[in-house]
Amino acid sequence: MNIGNQFFNQQNWPEAERYYEDAIFLLEERLVKNPRCVESIQGWICAYHNLAEMFNRAGKFEDAQRCLFIPHQSMLRIYQDQQSDEDLQLIALKAIKLTLNPLLEFAKEHPPCEACLAELESQLELAYGDQRTYH
Repeated sequence: MNIGNQFFNQQNWPEAERYYEDAIFLLEERLVKNPRCVESIQGWICAYHNLAEMFNRAGKFEDAQRCLFIPHQSMLRIYQDQQSDEDLQLIALKAIKLTLNPLLEFAKEHPPCEACLAELESQLELAYGDQRTYH
């Protein structure tokens, strides 16, 4: 990730992309072994967000949006999956708080359709209005 950041700062988009994608792959391997590793989840989300920012600066807005949606939708699915245990759902809920705001910020610059924007805004209530108790 650090090497990707160096290439990002040099605006060497192809190399930054390669290193961010490598980081995503390595973090996904870690998450297969330990899906509750908060550090790996945060790193995985960060790698996608760095990739999204790189695509945004390069003018590849659809790719940027895709890189914001992947971690958000993944965490949303885990949170809503009734088969997931409560600890994993809580981790996913906290991760949604990390993924939702960048999507909403992106939507200010690159407005999605009304239905998509309404869905994102409704997820604010999900992320910040959840009052379940976890033990």
